[in-house]
Amino acid sequence: MESLVAYAGSVTRYRGSEILETFDIPLHREASNQTVLSRDWSAQVNIAGSVDHPDGQLMDVQFRSHGISDESAVAISFLWNEWSAHNYVLVPGAIYAGNRFEVRQLSYAPCWSRLSDIGPDVPQLITDVPRLSLQEGVPSALHLLTGDAATPAVGIIDAASATGWLFVTQQGTALGDGSIHVAENDDRSSARISFQAPGVRPSVKYEMTTTKVPSTDRGHDFKPGDTVELSCRIYRFPCPSVQTLFERFAAVRQAGLSPVELARSLPFSAAWQIQERKYNAMNWNAERGYYAVGTIDMKHQDWQVGWVGGGMSSLAMLLEGSEVSVSRALQTLGFLFSSQAESGFFRGVCYKGQWYGDEFNDAPDRLYPEQWHILRKSADALYFIMKHLFVLQEVRPAFAIPDAWLDGTRRLANAFVRLWHKYGQFGQWVHTATGDIIIGGSAGGGIAPAGLALCGKYFNESSYTAIAGRSARYYYEQFTAKGITTGGPGEILQGPDSESAFALLESYIVLYETSGDGQWLAMAEEAALQAMTWCVSYDFRFPEGSTFAQLGIRTTGSVIANVQNKHSAPGICTLSGDSLLKLYRATSNQRYLGLLREIAGNLPQYLSRADRPVRGWEGWDMPPGYMSERVNMSDWEGQANVGEVIPYSCWCEVSLMLSYAELPGIYVNKTTGSLTAIDQVECLLEEGQLRITNTSALPAEVKLLAETEEEAAQPLGPCGYVQWKRIKVNPGETVKVII
Repeated sequence: MESLVAYAGSVTRYRGSEILETFDIPLHREASNQTVLSRDWSAQVNIAGSVDHPDGQLMDVQFRSHGISDESAVAISFLWNEWSAHNYVLVPGAIYAGNRFEVRQLSYAPCWSRLSDIGPDVPQLITDVPRLSLQEGVPSALHLLTGDAATPAVGIIDAASATGWLFVTQQGTALGDGSIHVAENDDRSSARISFQAPGVRPSVKYEMTTTKVPSTDRGHDFKPGDTVELSCRIYRFPCPSVQTLFERFAAVRQAGLSPVELARSLPFSAAWQIQERKYNAMNWNAERGYYAVGTIDMKHQDWQVGWVGGGMSSLAMLLEGSEVSVSRALQTLGFLFSSQAESGFFRGVCYKGQWYGDEFNDAPDRLYPEQWHILRKSADALYFIMKHLFVLQEVRPAFAIPDAWLDGTRRLANAFVRLWHKYGQFGQWVHTATGDIIIGGSAGGGIAPAGLALCGKYFNESSYTAIAGRSARYYYEQFTAKGITTGGPGEILQGPDSESAFALLESYIVLYETSGDGQWLAMAEEAALQAMTWCVSYDFRFPEGSTFAQLGIRTTGSVIANVQNKHSAPGICTLSGDSLLKLYRATSNQRYLGLLREIAGNLPQYLSRADRPVRGWEGWDMPPGYMSERVNMSDWEGQANVGEVIPYSCWCEVSLMLSYAELPGIYVNKTTGSLTAIDQVECLLEEGQLRITNTSALPAEVKLLAETEEEAAQPLGPCGYVQWKRIKVNPGETVKVII
């Protein structure tokens, strides 16, 4: 039996944000050019296509008011019987499996040490974010504005019939941004999915870690003859697994949109010069010898290993920097090893020479003061240490890697091996001194298998390789295969997030490249599709007069952080995305290279420059080289901050630096003759000759990777990029290269 039983138009009248009444206008599911009347409203419906066709069914509904209807909103609704709480519900970038997890009421930053939940087997806990309820018999509904989602869409897996549904709409209408609603009845036997204009979240809305903020949304005052048009694409398909839903979503997320154009900005090489100057002038801690993660005199802007860039920016400096930068990168690596605790893991935070734990709670009576460590940080460190070692081996073979670094790397890898043997998992938080799990679960350590696999290759140590494989399979079975990746950021408890999704993609790719085993490639494809759901698929229209509207920022390719911190961000935290390039090379699937182009190619637009400063929401221009993590399409920090940025130097600077260091500016598939330009140049390939034109006002040094599909089938490895050709192109110049 099909669970979706009816389409309906609906009209809701509000007083403020409180619902006064809602009435439906029944719509025929197949008949086009129908006009339906209900009370003082009519709905003109046009339907094209079939829900079962790959192109789906396009439904346009024009609502017309025939009377006065103050503070009102109209919606297209989809009504379900035979609904189940077991149905998987997706709103890309906002809702995964309905966010139907146990909730703890905590203010930001949510601290585990404020909770009684502790140990390796804690349930998955989230903060008070938009979600469907875990308990029966209580109200269960989620209300979002379209800007809360990476794509304004809802995906459903009907568990009973193994049928998938996707409903994809637009950001808004002439009345402003729309809203997305999923509401269940008390016993979860029926549900309603709606797309509304204008967007109104009834009664309350979400702000930082709470869904209980009074809603400021308002309906529209309709006069006789006023109209508004809503549209939705609808798809139905057999869906035996959550991966089928992600696959279908990937195929339709940009349906009906124009081909993606990158924001006009500056070449990667020009951005690099600005960033290198800024890092050496503002991020270098000369007293203690490391590149700090920020520039502000505060605890979490000084040193943090991994996550937000500590020991990661140094890899880019090692690859692309001046001799001064290379020297400082090596000093940073030395400092990193000096921070190693007796357990083998690293201490997480250093501020003015004093070490701190990663826990955000400073109460003196908290459990294990200063000993809480975010496992993800040491996982990042292991992976990036191995990248440093392979790069040194390749580009600076005369450099004698200190024994202390090699011993420290083994100690770190051994700490992960011990964790696995003791617990069968890596957990989310560990005790810095003992190395034992404090908080288990989550996919936060998802990049650890990548680090262990590279460690096994470098040291020719089978025990590291074995645990890399076992832990990656655990992560696949517990997270990727279930369509939920959690807890990558250290301040979201275990909410679904993008960072762990991309970390797992990185691990599966490294395991594939080091082993040649196709099982990891299949898992990598699944992880990539899941990660794609966090990537914004269109260019959001920012409020007129906002900073991002004035700068012409294109949001396509920005990455939503997690379901709690509801901003998108420039790039992947904190990676270049070269795993997508490697996945493309192994599969020839253009989808992955296209996504990489959207993510990396749009990064330079966010860089504050002397000739184009980015003004922060405190009213001052960020210095050249600053990038803020905020791409606020959501009003989770208040409506006034949509399209505005917090004026902090941030981890996304590292993502841009790594993108220049690890990605080709131009990729040419010599077998098919196709080319992809990620950098800010225009390219044309004709009869084996590549024409590269620099339309920017700054010189470009562009990296070129041109290869056949046979060559692409060979692993790129941890530092294959050092062999790529570099092409200098002056402003306005066209350079010809024989391929």
